[in-house]
Amino acid sequence: MKLPHFSRADLLFSAKSFAAGMLAMYLASRAGLPRPFWSLLTAYVVANPLAGAVRSKALFRFLGTLVGSTAAVLLVPSLSNAPELLTLALALWVGLCLFVSLLDRTPRAYIFLLAGYTAALIGFPLVQAPLLIFDTAVARVEEIGLAILCATLVHSIVLPVGLAPTVLGLLDRTLGDARQWLAKLLQPGPRQGTDDPHALQAGRRKLAADITQLRLLSTHVPFDTTHLRWTAGAIRAMQDRVAALTPTLSSVEDRLAALERAQGTLAPDVTALLDRIGQWLQAPTAQQTADLPALQEAI
Repeated sequence: MKLPHFSRADLLFSAKSFAAGMLAMYLASRAGLPRPFWSLLTAYVVANPLAGAVRSKALFRFLGTLVGSTAAVLLVPSLSNAPELLTLALALWVGLCLFVSLLDRTPRAYIFLLAGYTAALIGFPLVQAPLLIFDTAVARVEEIGLAILCATLVHSIVLPVGLAPTVLGLLDRTLGDARQWLAKLLQPGPRQGTDDPHALQAGRRKLAADITQLRLLSTHVPFDTTHLRWTAGAIRAMQDRVAALTPTLSSVEDRLAALERAQGTLAPDVTALLDRIGQWLQAPTAQQTADLPALQEAI
């Protein structure tokens, strides 16, 4: 039987997660909290190899727990004499939070998701004992907050892993995929590419996946432990520019395909211009900068 291979980064992440979980479990037990296992579980839930992602997820989880606990404290005592109305109110609250979380396709949606199911986890078991709801909610917030503090400290202090290599590498890959898609688009012949009939569709899907990953990672950049957090605005602006480029290239692809269907082939001047743009894309950066004014004039 072949044993799995773990890299140094995997072992370090496992050790830090274990240390954060044990520290949270110990402090929760020493503080006399009723459910210290929630602290252990939360320390592992917010764990991430990237320190910035741990800090952002920790903040989002704490805010969601606080909002959900507050909702449970407000709803359960007020409607404890009408279980049907209480059930309906909690169900509407969970549904509303889930709906809002689906509107925000970033890690910030974790706040609304936590706010929904925290109220349900606290409220439903205490329908018959509404007097205990405040103490239970406070204990829940304390357990979650303690675990979040331990996980944030351990992952931010003990050999933290920054977001810079991951984000900058993904940004370079996104720009490279956009360049490759545009190069395939400018190839002569049918708009589906000359070598692969699905080349343009594959390039479009690959670029869309890169943009989605970059958008998700950019949410964690302001929480990073390195100087990358000061460039969050620039990274977000670059991601928006690339995202805006996608429909533009799709419209160019549609227009070229329409011209080919109408005329059978592209006009010689259009083909020459596309070839010139393709050569410009393959040129070094310095040459691209020098040739850009002439190319813009030709277009």
